[in-house]
Amino acid sequence: MKIAIFLRDLGLGGVERCAVLVGEALAARGFAVTLVLLGGNRNLWTSRISQVQVVDLSSVWQPLKPWTWLAGWRAARRVAREHDVVIAGTFLLPLYMTYAATLGLNKRVMAWVHGPFFELDQFAKMNPVHRTACQFVYRRLDELVFVSNHAKDSMARWLGCAAKTTWQVLPNFVDAAQALPSAVPRVDPAPLRLVFIGRIATEKQPHLWLDTLAALNAKNVAAHLTVVGDGPLETWLLAVAAERRLSGQITLVGRQEHVSDYLANADVLLLTSGFEGCPLVVLESMPMGVLLASTNAGGVYELFAERRDEFVVGQASGAALADLIIAQQTHAAELSEWLKQRAKCYAQEVLIDRWQALLSEHHDA
Repeated sequence: MKIAIFLRDLGLGGVERCAVLVGEALAARGFAVTLVLLGGNRNLWTSRISQVQVVDLSSVWQPLKPWTWLAGWRAARRVAREHDVVIAGTFLLPLYMTYAATLGLNKRVMAWVHGPFFELDQFAKMNPVHRTACQFVYRRLDELVFVSNHAKDSMARWLGCAAKTTWQVLPNFVDAAQALPSAVPRVDPAPLRLVFIGRIATEKQPHLWLDTLAALNAKNVAAHLTVVGDGPLETWLLAVAAERRLSGQITLVGRQEHVSDYLANADVLLLTSGFEGCPLVVLESMPMGVLLASTNAGGVYELFAERRDEFVVGQASGAALADLIIAQQTHAAELSEWLKQRAKCYAQEVLIDRWQALLSEHHDA
C-alpha cells in the first residue's frame, strides 16, 4: 500500500516528528510511504529517515504567489494519483492541498489532528479566512485521526457537530530507536529537581513556574527548576524571577535537540500548558519513571487513566502544583514504577499495530 503524507516541511516540530516516526515504522512493515513537502525544502530528519521517500514540491510553486498555484496543484495531484491513501499531516497548507489535490480521484483521504482546535482558536484567534477554510475541509473529510480523545471532542465543538464514527484516536509514541538514559537518583538533602521542556511562551503559562517555586518555598520544600527551551517570554521570565528573588532557583539552558538527559536528571517534569494534544515530552518521560505535575491541559490527563489526580491538578495555580509535587514525594518510587508500566501502552509497536490496522481495513476489504 502506498501512503502520502502532506507536510509544510521537515523541521523539528512535533508534527514533523510524528510524520517521520510513523512513516518509518510503517515503511519497515512493507508500506510505501512518501512525505510530501509543500512549503519548503528544509529536512532536519535526514539522520532518522532511511526507508521513507521525501518529495519536495516547494520548488514547483509558492503559496504566496497565486500564479504558481496551478503548477503546485498539478504536482500534488500527480503524487496523489500514485498513492492509495493521502494524509494531511496537519492543518492549513497541508490540509488545503490534500483536499484540493484529491478531489474527484476516489482516493482514501485522512487528516491528522494534533491538537484541540476549539481551545487553540480561543487562544490564538485564528485568521477568519483560515478558520472558515479549515472548517470547510474538516467537515467534508470522513476520516480524521486525533492524538487524543480531548482533541477529538474539541474538534466536534469547534465544528459545531457531533463526532463522526469514522473519527479515530491514535496517540503519539516514543521513538523505539531512541536510547533513553536511566534516571539519576537525587541525593538528599539536595533540592527537588524540576524541569520544564518547551517554549517560553504565553500558552505555556510560565508565571506558574515561578508561582510553584514560591509555593514550595512557603512550605519549606527546596526546589530548583531547569527550563529547556527558549521563546518570546525569556526576558520577562528572568526579570520577574529576579523581582521575586527566585533567580537562584531557576536555570535556563536554551533549546536542546535532545532532552532525555535533562529528564533523567529530574525528579518532576512540570507541564503548565493551557492546552495540549498528546505531549511528546510526557511520553518520553514516562518510560524513565519521571514524575509529572501538570495543569489540566486537554489530552494530558488521558495518559494516566484512573490515576490522573496523582499527576494533574484541577486548578491551574502554583499552590496546587506545589501541593501535588509534595504529595507525590510520599510515594515517589511507586508512582515512578507505575509510570514505567503505563508507558508500555504507548510503545511504538503497540501504536503502529493500530496504524496498520486502520490503514489496512478498507484496503483488504
